[in-house]
Amino acid sequence: MVLSLAVVMAGVLAFFLFVMPKGHGQSVTVVSDASASVRSFARQAPYQVLAPTGLGQSLWKPTSVRMRVPGSVEGAAQRADLTIGYVIDRPSDQTYARYEVTNDPSAVQQLLGNRPVTGRTTIGGQNWEIRRDDSGHLALTRAVGTATLIVDDGASSGGADQADLEALAASLRPVATASS
Repeated sequence: MVLSLAVVMAGVLAFFLFVMPKGHGQSVTVVSDASASVRSFARQAPYQVLAPTGLGQSLWKPTSVRMRVPGSVEGAAQRADLTIGYVIDRPSDQTYARYEVTNDPSAVQQLLGNRPVTGRTTIGGQNWEIRRDDSGHLALTRAVGTATLIVDDGASSGGADQADLEALAASLRPVATASS
């Protein structure tokens, strides 16, 4: 049994040494095109979807898109969530920002925990709540009809600063659908 385990481990080690790609000190950022996913989501959502538009593509790189459409969550037939993750790719550093729009009434609690409202700001003529936790992580939240908008720094190291989060919030516009 020990000999079999040693043979398997040797194979795994050989795989990692010779087959796995090596970074050579370069960071890898997977960029996804969020626009098609956003339009598809907007056609299915039971509310008017606001999505980022006009962000500089050389600076704001969407790295992930996650969506739950109505009927995909058991027990929540009308729930619809869209989350887009961004890397803000500056030559000197990369930071992270996340945008979520949902009609889940508990979304702020689920995503941000017990982070309290610590201030208010106006961005693009719209009122936003500022939520900063004890570690300094920042989120901006706003209700629009039945939807909740959340712009945050991911609550981890490397999160975007307030100016970048405000730029993301200011870029939100209604998504045109065939029926709108």
